[in-house]
Amino acid sequence: MNKDCAILQDLLPLYEEKLLHPDTEEFIEEHLKICQECRQIAKKSHIPLPLPAEVKPSGSSKKMIRKITLRLTTVQIFFVAIAFMLAMSTTVMNDKAGFILTYTILGAVTYLFYRSVLVAVLLAGVPTFIWNCLIYMTNLFGDFPIDSFSDGISLILFSLILNLMFTFIGIVIGFCILKLTEGN
Repeated sequence: MNKDCAILQDLLPLYEEKLLHPDTEEFIEEHLKICQECRQIAKKSHIPLPLPAEVKPSGSSKKMIRKITLRLTTVQIFFVAIAFMLAMSTTVMNDKAGFILTYTILGAVTYLFYRSVLVAVLLAGVPTFIWNCLIYMTNLFGDFPIDSFSDGISLILFSLILNLMFTFIGIVIGFCILKLTEGN
């Protein structure tokens, strides 16, 4: 095998895909006219590859998928439960600033797990909204604390926006952590 044969055989896949410069294609075509060995290799390379056998999931793979789905569902329920507990324990009007750290951590952890801003916002926002509606718009937990409906709505929205602001800070932290780990 001479040097031209080695070069041609290396370029043959690109030639078949029409990815070569016209001058290089011309070189290959000229060489194939005079070299029997390379012509045979080129003919063999045109043989279509056999299709792989169809893969059917076995019983063990179905069990594995069920097991993974169950674990993910458990983790999701855990996140929702944590979000509701945070909403109940860290309402803005309790004169506590603990919600700042907890919602930031919740935003970071949910973003790291789901890699979705929407899911992180929903997990932080929906429980907070529901809990604040129960506290400020009903008398389920004692006296009705708000004088008017509009005051209740404004208090609920203020609390929701404040909690979501710290959730977004957590999402940004989670995004940065992902980028740092992907870089390594």
